[in-house]
Amino acid sequence: MVTNSVLPGCSPERINDLAAILWCFERTVDPPSGHNDQVTAYLSPSGASLWKQCPRRWWFRYVEGLPEPPPGEPAVMGTFVHKVLEDLLALAPADRTPEAARQIATEYFASFSERGDFQALGFDEAATRRFKHKAWTAISAYFAEFAPTEVDPVHQEMRVRAEVAGVPFFGIIDLLERDGSVGGDAVIVTDYKTGTPPDTTKPWSAEQNAEKLLQPMWYAAALMEMGEHTPTLARLLYFTAAETADGGLVGRTGKLSATVDDDALGAARVELALRWRQIGEAQETGSAEAKPGVLCGWCPFVTHCAEGEAEVRRLHGETNRRTGQPRMRADAPAVVELGLS
Repeated sequence: MVTNSVLPGCSPERINDLAAILWCFERTVDPPSGHNDQVTAYLSPSGASLWKQCPRRWWFRYVEGLPEPPPGEPAVMGTFVHKVLEDLLALAPADRTPEAARQIATEYFASFSERGDFQALGFDEAATRRFKHKAWTAISAYFAEFAPTEVDPVHQEMRVRAEVAGVPFFGIIDLLERDGSVGGDAVIVTDYKTGTPPDTTKPWSAEQNAEKLLQPMWYAAALMEMGEHTPTLARLLYFTAAETADGGLVGRTGKLSATVDDDALGAARVELALRWRQIGEAQETGSAEAKPGVLCGWCPFVTHCAEGEAEVRRLHGETNRRTGQPRMRADAPAVVELGLS
């Protein structure tokens, strides 16, 4: 008999909705006695990144399966914008105009607004209009910075599964496009981001941006293992709507990219294997360490984590010398949940 099972919090429905398998199991039950259940786990870029950010948070989500609130507006908007661009790039190049994108967005929103994740936002008519305005501002920013008419898509929303450096890997690539400057089977691996564009001016920017670029570089490594394409560039395209001081909206864009070569692939493979090994060690001990920091303010499991709760309380009680405000933002969900606001 063959059955499939998954850990709490990683149901097939959730995987499809989020387009990211972070930690799931496929179990084959072998009837003959003396055979143990065989369990194969897959790690995605999102899961590997979350492990780096905070192993405890990863553990709560994908091992203990603790309940989480529904996705917030940024995540829901990202889903909407991604789909609009997917449909836009399915058109002939000459037809990929802002007018076509607006028509796609208008038609798609009619059904999108009935989805559970959008309904869970609880928006009234005014908030719904604001959501649509933000989404269109982000899409307009994409048109202002990038050139959809020049894209030659090979695949969109491409599922990849391969063993990378001994790690069973799974992910979904937003866009795989032909690299016309090289020809042949050369491709560019592109992942869309509708969050804040990266900062390149801070002393720690290089390290943070290198971490971000691991995601498309892991995809590139998986493609190399699959042997179907030769990736030449791994990149992240950022386009979002930022609020201005007067309450208006302005489009912001950014881009991170890295050449796919032996050194970059080697470093990415080593890092993926390291995180996989750390996950295995945590499984053996039955726990994972916490990494307290400002992101604890946005962790849905803060009340389950003594270190995280203490960090939120500490930062909320300290003042930023430059702004005079608490070091933990007042709108951080954990501040509200802990009754500190």
